[in-house]
Amino acid sequence: MLARYLDAFTTTTKHKAPRERIYLDAFAGEGRGISRTTGEEFESSPRLALSVDDPPFSRLRFFELGRKASRLATDLAADYPGRDFKVVSGDCNETIPQVLQELCDLRVDWAPTFAFLDPDGMELSWDTVKTLADHKRQRKNKVELWVLFSAPGLMRVLSRDEAKVTQRDVDMATAVFGNTGWAAIQQLRFEGPIEPTEAREEFVNLYRWQLERDLGYQWTHPLEIKNLQGSPIYYMVFATDNEAGNKIMADLYNDAANRLPEMRRDALDRISGQLTFELDSVDQPRQQLYEYQPPWQPLD
Repeated sequence: MLARYLDAFTTTTKHKAPRERIYLDAFAGEGRGISRTTGEEFESSPRLALSVDDPPFSRLRFFELGRKASRLATDLAADYPGRDFKVVSGDCNETIPQVLQELCDLRVDWAPTFAFLDPDGMELSWDTVKTLADHKRQRKNKVELWVLFSAPGLMRVLSRDEAKVTQRDVDMATAVFGNTGWAAIQQLRFEGPIEPTEAREEFVNLYRWQLERDLGYQWTHPLEIKNLQGSPIYYMVFATDNEAGNKIMADLYNDAANRLPEMRRDALDRISGQLTFELDSVDQPRQQLYEYQPPWQPLD
């Protein structure tokens, strides 16, 4: 999905003649990954972004910690000589504002910009998200964001047993949302009126509400990703105020909603060594399983 969207992202600017296209990648990884299901190697987000070529991104900035950053820089330098990319070492919550200032100093803050933010858990601060949104707030379109939001992880950290929630847990949740609006949802979890599914949805909705109402994005799209057992593990939340981006990602989300059940069956088949054949899945037309719905008023 990332590769397909990035290709569409640059293509939509192709005939508008912008000289610059910017890609930002927090939690960028080390260049390649290994599928747990197939054992096959696949390219991670930095390589996918560097592979976009019609037209390419003019400047790419990747953010990682310490040794991972060094390995990523070495790996990419060998395969993409001459490209304007940098691997920025350190906590991206601290380094992203510095890089955005550098882009302003280079006078490319007007350029179409996409930020991929996929933390392992709750490492992404709301202050960082706001900084990205503010970077081009006075321009026609703000930085587009694609954020991994771990609502299930948030619920694990914020125990349903009030006595087990520490100050560190509270501080973490407040950093993720930038305020204590999440506490109203958590209080209902303590009291028992809402079930886990509803609580997850409320956390995701609050995040989307803040992206739209507080940061000014016109559309936000949530995609629930489940594990092989069918349990939610995270959500991909897309934020844009570009009509073309809105339509393209909505279509990709609908395609994913159609494909993910089959992908899950295929993965389980690989693990079990069996082949599942379902007549109902053969040559079925794509259904309209996803469409944008605005966030509702959060709990208070």
